[in-house]
Amino acid sequence: MIREIFVPLLDSPADQTALDAALALALAHEAHIAALVTVANPIPLVTEFGYLPLEVGQDQYEAARAHAENQATQARRQLARELVSSEVRLTDSLLLWSEETAALQAMHADLSLLGGALSRQDSPRVDLTFKRLLLHSGRPVLFLPEGAILPVPLRRVVMAWKPTREATRALHDLLPLLRLTTAVEIVMIDPQVAEGRHGEEPGADIAAHLARHGLSVTVTSLPRLGLQDGPALLRHVQEVGADLLVMGGYGHARWRELVLGGATRSVLENAITPVLFSH
Repeated sequence: MIREIFVPLLDSPADQTALDAALALALAHEAHIAALVTVANPIPLVTEFGYLPLEVGQDQYEAARAHAENQATQARRQLARELVSSEVRLTDSLLLWSEETAALQAMHADLSLLGGALSRQDSPRVDLTFKRLLLHSGRPVLFLPEGAILPVPLRRVVMAWKPTREATRALHDLLPLLRLTTAVEIVMIDPQVAEGRHGEEPGADIAAHLARHGLSVTVTSLPRLGLQDGPALLRHVQEVGADLLVMGGYGHARWRELVLGGATRSVLENAITPVLFSH
């Protein structure tokens, strides 16, 4: 069941895309929307010339706070016009990075929605927030490329399947979204017919599992044709006109940097269709 949807607002045009999708899901699932606006401390406390005067830091903070308050007010007005339970939180994030604050608050929701376009100037913030949500919150992340529309109910869903923990988690995180949907396509890319991999009949076991949930399941094995997994999946999604791609989100920490897996990064950067990631 989906009872709370978390939407971090990043002061980006894609925020509207995420809010529209959150509203559609909240209406369908009778869920609460919790949006977040953070006030980050923009001040480097020390520069090459020494400490900044306190007055400069205070002025920068007050400007950032005023901008965030305006952003939160606009979001509250939009949500208040809809017949859904909602709140917009305005949170100071002075000791944590704003993406760390978002990941902490996402832990109290069933699903996070993030809008973004990694080709835009604001893409570093989108990228950092996505990685924190995916790898640190323990919750699925529904990524909405700027301008994408999430139909509710979903008409056609493509599940990128491989026998991994991340893909299994994504598949089960998908089930609450299929409340009004009956058809899912399981897609595998050059599945390995071997013990410990896809088994003797790739996709058969997971298709049978989904069928027990009352879903109509088709299984597709795609040849790689010289493509990496990410581009191959995105091409298939466009060819079949899917509303949603679902996949495991892969990544790890390298020193103090969060690094996404190759397919996850490729899909995140190039998708034009909503994508549900789980880690």
